Amino acid sequence: MSNTLIALAALAVLAGALLVESIATCQFIIPDRVKRASEGMNRLLLLIPALAVPVFAVLFLFVLKGRFYERLCHATFLLALWLYAARYCWFLLAYHKSFLSLSSVYYHLFFILCLPIVAIDLTPLDRYVETVYPLLGPASILAGAGLLLVFYVAAFFTTCANKTNVSEPFNWPLWFNILGIVVSILVILVGVIYRLVW
Repeated sequence: MSNTLIALAALAVLAGALLVESIATCQFIIPDRVKRASEGMNRLLLLIPALAVPVFAVLFLFVLKGRFYERLCHATFLLALWLYAARYCWFLLAYHKSFLSLSSVYYHLFFILCLPIVAIDLTPLDRYVETVYPLLGPASILAGAGLLLVFYVAAFFTTCANKTNVSEPFNWPLWFNILGIVVSILVILVGVIYRLVW
């Protein structure tokens, strides 16, 4: 039970750190020389889960047979870890001149280096089932989808704070945020319904 609490605490710290970072950087303005690159990266980050869901659906339905629930938990969890690492890269790209100290740069580099290492280590399904799944059990779908949900809430803060054109009629990043939140909720529902029915 104590390992489960440690795992949940680590996930809560990861999600909380991203959320606090997003709220704290709302006051910063992205410099013009990196604005175009950071906006493109932000749109790509917000679009990836919307593209990943149909790809995973086809894979799970037609290619990878069996262990559906474990594969769904695994895919959701790893997607969240990669998105968090990429979001910290985005923070470093967009706001590196606004950081007050070198320690904040090291803070971002820590997440940029550690999260991919953890994601690569957990990439084989069997390793994920041996390490993470016993700790969280069936609730691991909630952990992965919860991380995705926090990712989109955090992205909402940074997107709204850095809108380039307030009168823009169709704000793509805002719609990607809404789509991501809906996809996260759908992943949670599919996982819970599958677990209850089968």
